[in-house]
Amino acid sequence: MEAVHLHLVKEYIIRLSKPRLVLKTAEQQQQLAKHILANAEAIRDFCTKNGSPATWLHLALPTLAEIIRLQDPSAIKMEVATYAISYPDFSKGHLSAILAIKGNLSSSDVKSIRNILDIDMGVQEPSRSLFSLISIG
Repeated sequence: MEAVHLHLVKEYIIRLSKPRLVLKTAEQQQQLAKHILANAEAIRDFCTKNGSPATWLHLALPTLAEIIRLQDPSAIKMEVATYAISYPDFSKGHLSAILAIKGNLSSSDVKSIRNILDIDMGVQEPSRSLFSLISIG
């Protein structure tokens, strides 16, 4: 069941990372974030009830939803930095695909947010592959 759980989360992230979705207003981004949270909860509940031990996947989608929901670049940076500790294979390419949804960010904000992944956070969770299974581009 853990493999199914991983597959569902991975496929959801792949769909979310497709370049066709650009939301220019904070309200649209908040609506998408709510939708992602609802789907993440459904995936988590289904997989947990069916025996998935993959608790490390529980925050993968909700945190991406939070990155989409947030409007302040500094708050987004903090969320991204925390996410990179939990998912060390989260790359600038993956981040760029998520930030592309946020059509109201300036290119300098996007660059500044992307650069947070250049900072060595020191501590990392035991590495499990999630984003290394997702090719972008």
